[in-house]
Amino acid sequence: MADVRILVIEHERGTGPERFGQWLEEAGAEVVVVRPYLGEAIPAPGDYAALLVLGGAAGPLEDTANPWFPQVRELLQRSAGGEFPSFNVCLGGELLAAATDARISRRERPQIGIYDLRTTSAGESDPVFAALAGRTLPSVLFHQEEMSLPEGAELLVTGSDAPVQGFRVGEFAWGTQFHPETDAVQIARWLSSDSVPLPEGKTAESIVEEVRAADAELIAWGRELAQRFVEYLRRREGRNGAGADDVNLTTS
Repeated sequence: MADVRILVIEHERGTGPERFGQWLEEAGAEVVVVRPYLGEAIPAPGDYAALLVLGGAAGPLEDTANPWFPQVRELLQRSAGGEFPSFNVCLGGELLAAATDARISRRERPQIGIYDLRTTSAGESDPVFAALAGRTLPSVLFHQEEMSLPEGAELLVTGSDAPVQGFRVGEFAWGTQFHPETDAVQIARWLSSDSVPLPEGKTAESIVEEVRAADAELIAWGRELAQRFVEYLRRREGRNGAGADDVNLTTS
């Protein structure tokens, strides 16, 4: 049995953990996915080492169409406050930013495709993102909402004209704007189903091709990031003991 269990919140069909989830499992984690858009309740057991909140087409404050969003933001506020670790991707990162009172704005044009990112000096000393230090990170972006850095947060990854690409609030609440989980096949599905405008000078076909061309690098650093996250959780579980009293994802 895996010694690290991660609870994953998937917000809509087609936005699952994909290969990032597989890499977490390769590193020894058990990945448990809950789908509140299908009516599944977000579970409240205390035996998860961390929370992973995924992406989606909605904005982080669109609660009417996504009635579980307030519960997720409340969980992420607690994560930022030091109750349990979380890793939050794109919409998940925006939910973390919103939960910690950061400003969310809407870009005139989205960022979609491959953009070169890099770690900051804070990222190079971060217990998870240090795995990516000292290299250019071709990364998949697919977003139109843009977040500012929460007050007191550490900026870990930057690049492009949306500079907040990876951050940490508190000791262990991480957020990203980029997608470590996706690939060209999933991007092609999103482009066929989402009615977002494309970045200037790009077509759906060119976006899919640039993601496909970067795939080897995406796999290499995405797998490292997943492995480092599980290693961090395992060290933390060893420090705290893996009991329910240490990590409790119940809602108030």
